[in-house]
Amino acid sequence: MPDTPATPTTPEPTAPGTTPLPLNEAQLASLTKTEEICRIALKSDYLAALITLEEGEVASDDHVTEAGIKAVLLLCDQARGKASAAVGATGGKVHTTLEEAKAKAALLTELHFCQARARQKHFSKNPAVLADYGIGHHLDDSRALLEGWAQTIYDLTETDILPKVTPAKRAVLKAALDSYKDAQTEQTGTIGIASGARLTRDTLVNKATAGRLWLQFAADAEWPYADPANTPIRREFQLPATRAFIG
Repeated sequence: MPDTPATPTTPEPTAPGTTPLPLNEAQLASLTKTEEICRIALKSDYLAALITLEEGEVASDDHVTEAGIKAVLLLCDQARGKASAAVGATGGKVHTTLEEAKAKAALLTELHFCQARARQKHFSKNPAVLADYGIGHHLDDSRALLEGWAQTIYDLTETDILPKVTPAKRAVLKAALDSYKDAQTEQTGTIGIASGARLTRDTLVNKATAGRLWLQFAADAEWPYADPANTPIRREFQLPATRAFIG
């Protein structure tokens, strides 16, 4: 089977926050068509005529063989499997994004508690200290900024003893910061897995489509359109009845 790349398929747009379909319509149609034609080609009535390998010849990718046709079917199976993997990983990405949002909210809750206790202690006596707690700043303008302020406030409360900010409460703050960091790490990994699965899926679909064209060109040569008797067979291979197949 030749390794000629088929025309790339354009992924269908997906609404934000939703999991994409395993295969877009064009990919699904191409794989289904490829599977149909491969099964037609494997019929005993057609297989012998399609095989181009002469006795004594060494098989190459250009030769039509039973093994080559089955290899195209395998590509279809693999493409469908990779599509499922891509959806699973993308679904994981959506889930991980939600987990990150929860972790961020939990961290901000702990930080706001510490800020409130810092105001309680320092607002009248030493208001300049409040800036050290990020009061007056947007803590979550960026991930790096939020993580930085969280670490700063955690460190400050070790020596600046605030009302009800006990060692146990500081441990909750530290756990919230660690959970937020972990959520980003997990999301980055999940996005990479999803992207890799989609790229592999698209490559497999293109290879399977190239294999289907390879078979159709062979059938077009074996049962030319100029002979009206070939029309029923050409219809089975989804070839035009009155002209040559051009892909």
